[in-house]
Amino acid sequence: MALDFGKLKAGSASKKQTDPRRIFTTLKRDLRLKRPSDEQGDVLDGWFTNKDQASITVKMNTGSGKTIVGLLCLQSSLNEGKGPAVYVVPDNFLVSQVIAEAKALGVAVTEDHADGAFLAGDAILVINIWKLVNGKSVFGVGNEGAKIRIGTVVVDDAHACLATVADRFKIRLTSLHDAYGKLLAIFEDDLRQQSPSMLLDVKAEDPTAIMNVPFWAWKDRQGKVAEILHPYRYDDDLKWPWPLIRDVLPLCQAAFGGGFVEIAPRFLPIDNIPAFTEANRRIYMTATLADDGILVSHFQADPEDIRHPIRPKSGGDIGDRMILAPQEINPKITIDEIKKLAAKKAKSVNVSVIVPSTERAKYWADVAAQTLTAENIEKGTEKLKAGHVGLTVFVNKYDGIDLPGKACELLVIDGLPEVEGLLARAENIPLNETRRLLIRQIQRIEQGMGRGVRSSEDHCVVLLIGSRLTQRVHNPASRSLFSPATRAQLKLGREVTEQLKDKPLAELEEVMDLCLNQDEDWVSASKGAIANADDADSGHVDDSTVLLRRAFDAARLGRFDIAQGLAQDAVNTTSEKRAKGYFKQQLAEYLHHTNPAQAQQMQLAAVELNRALVRPLQGITYSKLDVPKNSQSVAAAAFMKQFLEKNDLILWVNALVEALEWGEENSKRFERAVRDLGAFLGFGSQMPEEDFGKGPDNLWSVGNLNYFVIECKSGAVKAAAISKHDCNQLNGSMLWFGNQYDKSCSATPIMVHKKTKPEHAATLHPEARIITEDKLDRLIEGLKAYAIAVGEDLGFTKPVIITKQLDHFGLTASKFVGLFTQKSK
Repeated sequence: MALDFGKLKAGSASKKQTDPRRIFTTLKRDLRLKRPSDEQGDVLDGWFTNKDQASITVKMNTGSGKTIVGLLCLQSSLNEGKGPAVYVVPDNFLVSQVIAEAKALGVAVTEDHADGAFLAGDAILVINIWKLVNGKSVFGVGNEGAKIRIGTVVVDDAHACLATVADRFKIRLTSLHDAYGKLLAIFEDDLRQQSPSMLLDVKAEDPTAIMNVPFWAWKDRQGKVAEILHPYRYDDDLKWPWPLIRDVLPLCQAAFGGGFVEIAPRFLPIDNIPAFTEANRRIYMTATLADDGILVSHFQADPEDIRHPIRPKSGGDIGDRMILAPQEINPKITIDEIKKLAAKKAKSVNVSVIVPSTERAKYWADVAAQTLTAENIEKGTEKLKAGHVGLTVFVNKYDGIDLPGKACELLVIDGLPEVEGLLARAENIPLNETRRLLIRQIQRIEQGMGRGVRSSEDHCVVLLIGSRLTQRVHNPASRSLFSPATRAQLKLGREVTEQLKDKPLAELEEVMDLCLNQDEDWVSASKGAIANADDADSGHVDDSTVLLRRAFDAARLGRFDIAQGLAQDAVNTTSEKRAKGYFKQQLAEYLHHTNPAQAQQMQLAAVELNRALVRPLQGITYSKLDVPKNSQSVAAAAFMKQFLEKNDLILWVNALVEALEWGEENSKRFERAVRDLGAFLGFGSQMPEEDFGKGPDNLWSVGNLNYFVIECKSGAVKAAAISKHDCNQLNGSMLWFGNQYDKSCSATPIMVHKKTKPEHAATLHPEARIITEDKLDRLIEGLKAYAIAVGEDLGFTKPVIITKQLDHFGLTASKFVGLFTQKSK
């Protein structure tokens, strides 16, 4: 007998399922997809229970099947009538991956926003974030309203999408653009008031120079800024961001440096993409998001919703990672040795190295089979998936790449991740050494570490190298910010480290092979560590981020009184001096709109807490560097109280040495390292130009009313001679010293520079001493040897031993100049 299937479909069989688990069973999927994993099931159940929240964060380990979860959530929403549905990823490479997974799952998808099936709620639209968020978005911008309505949206790899979204709300012009010179001209006097010498660097397009436009100058000249930018609103540089930020231009920041100017708001007016903010359901999916507050600042997510992310009940969905920091195991292990080991391993397995910059990629070039940047990453990644390649270098790519199985069995994270862009770099300077910056760094590090395991079946050895990176991960405050599964694997790695303490690299290689060869005992220990991982924390949303987001939104409505109150509340949330100053500057920005005089007083208070902020119009006076009250050795011992054991000291010194590198992109870090070096040696040490806007890069008080006036030109790596500009800076700094200190004080002018001879028509101070490349190398070797010597038997706690070793290695005031500097030619 033939059945009438039309009647069956018209009855109970026609009812659409909304439970995503049940939807899975009804799909015509690839037979290899038998059922959702336990971890996927946990998340699907959690989402289904809370599906009517406007904002939901889903946190799943890398390779645990987030894509299938996202597709099922969207299909559930479509079945419920909460469409149209959009699946958003960071780039086109991942668009292809999602479409392939949807096909295997049996879910209808399309890449065409005009597809009738998408608009009717019969298919899911898969796009990259750029298509949704830009000044000419097909979904509608600003007052246009939502041209294409969205019912439910999934933002996958949300952490990777955030950077793209931020770029869409930023104007970036080169010095070749007609508007650049006009903008610089109207702010030139304001920048000169901040730092005359830094303005010269900006004009010379020095890549290390960054100057923020003071907020009062920016606000007061808004008419001129708009007049300058408006005629170019349709050109390639402005047509994408202009419609998104034109209405918040007075609330933006601006910075010049390296031949660029950038303009962007502190918080993103994402409601200028109304289709996104008006969606009934917004689902953010991520493997690593230490700072959930960024969803508030960038996506205007409801902070209460995202404080409670949905996660699997256990972390068992992550692959096997052996995470080791060789320089924590043995501080004597060098980067060169690790490089040789990585090259050796690359003969049999795929090795991936993530570096923070193009400059650092050059170090690996002689052993790399391929170096991948944004331009060639898709092709290079496919090669890795196809078979053995060898050693691959990824330039500043910590997220958005999948390296499953044998595509990556050894992963090297080389150095701390670096931010790109003027405003991001400018923000990091005042946030240095704050928890806020630490959270951002840990998030990037964890994203990078996730590249090598894309499923629970994968395995990968992860080596963290570079003393600054090792120091960060070594810090207990840092480790607490990693996800539970990563914390468990880091803890296991530290237990391995204890057994390998001070052992040579050869023994480390033997241990690495236990993971690479999937030794039965190692696999058992690794799985046990994950099974016993701590329970997941609730989402981290910093109260200050929420308050400052609300303050920004109030200011957009012209309610500066409300904005000021909220910003003051943000100031009160922290006890960190630098962070408190940073928040006070934002309070001053809002005060300037209603009471400029009070804003200047507030900015003065901000700068007293954090010298890296914009200096007010007046009130900042130079604070003389005190003459050391104690002997050099007693002061050095006091500084070294922060170290509990020898390896802590050596790690710190290695991180200091790492910052004393030549290079255009490293100058500010170099100057801070020179400041820290002075304090480490027991001298008084400060950075007058950064802290007060005038004076030398560094000033050391070395005792007996003697001082070192130091100008750091570590970025002048391509110079054929010492430039006139650099000579004038040192000469000017000596004049500054004479004006600030009486005649009983004497100063030695010192310049860090690869060359010793001034260029034609340049005059260097007659008493100038130069720390050349050779002299800096000698100083570094002395520092390393000194650290090892005073590290023995906790000698760094004993001034008598410190005195002896300082003298032995020539690190005293009387010997330093003769050993580590030379006369100019």
